[in-house]
Amino acid sequence: MMKKYFGIFVLVLVLLVTALILFYSRKTVPKAGPDKLLAQTTISVTTNVNSPVQNMGTSNQMNLENVQNEKSAIQPQERVELLRRALEGKNSPIDFYGQVIDQNSNALSGAKINVSIRHWELSENAQSRVIRLEKETDLSGRFEINGATGDAFDLGNIQKEGYELEPNTKRGFGTSGGSFENPVIFKMWSTNIHEQLITGQKSFHIEPDGRAYFINLTDGTIAESGEGDLKVWIKYPDQVVRGQTYDWLSEIAAVNGGLLEETDPYSSMFTAPTDGYTSTFQYNQQIKGGQSGSTGTHRFYVMLKNGQEYGSITIELNAPYNNQIPGLIRIQYDINPSGSRILR
Repeated sequence: MMKKYFGIFVLVLVLLVTALILFYSRKTVPKAGPDKLLAQTTISVTTNVNSPVQNMGTSNQMNLENVQNEKSAIQPQERVELLRRALEGKNSPIDFYGQVIDQNSNALSGAKINVSIRHWELSENAQSRVIRLEKETDLSGRFEINGATGDAFDLGNIQKEGYELEPNTKRGFGTSGGSFENPVIFKMWSTNIHEQLITGQKSFHIEPDGRAYFINLTDGTIAESGEGDLKVWIKYPDQVVRGQTYDWLSEIAAVNGGLLEETDPYSSMFTAPTDGYTSTFQYNQQIKGGQSGSTGTHRFYVMLKNGQEYGSITIELNAPYNNQIPGLIRIQYDINPSGSRILR
């Protein structure tokens, strides 16, 4: 009997020692080192270059507090260093070539340009700062921006006495633009050049059944017959079934002249080209019954009266416009009756 109890005692003792060994071996597994933890931590840095420097105080700021509150074993100093490296990695060398010319494409020397570069760096109160530079064009009207780093820059005032910058000029850029052989062009106009233009902004109601309408840009009128500078029509079925597909057809034609579409959204259209004009512009699509069709807004140079006049128009055709207006034409125009191609 004693041998039986002694055997049970030895078995229990062995099981107890084994359990203790397993317990302590699990507690002494080494923790992951800093390198492994850093590899598991991700910091995302984003920016919006479409509006390079002006929005730097809001949408492009990184939230350092959120990064520091991450559930991670990285030390605070390591997190700050990681953020600093991420921010500085957004900076690239600025490499830009520009040239300032007058309305006749002559170089303008001595024009002053203010430059604001967005540069990313970590400081106590912010994650970026603005580097400000001032450039001046040389005898050939050229200037360069280099020697600084960032991810975008804006051109502020471009100034020269007796001149003003053409409106709608693009001011914001990324880290590069142009080249020495092909610089980005900035046009300035003499403040003494102003033509007597015929200008107007009109909206005309029409029937979109294919009938022609004639727009007189001198008088700012529209009629179904008579003389005019533009002939416009829209064709869309009067009776439609909702959901069924129909042809939507339209045309703009210059009477005794031509049209030349301007596709550059930054162009101020101050000088009409000498050639490249076509007689008509057509815009066709398919829409479903119950929907409204539109050409969208288009800008054209116009040559009128067999080249005796030049101008510019912004025009949009819509049909059906609403329940009360079956068709609508919106047009804005600047016409120079003197025969000059200057539209300013």
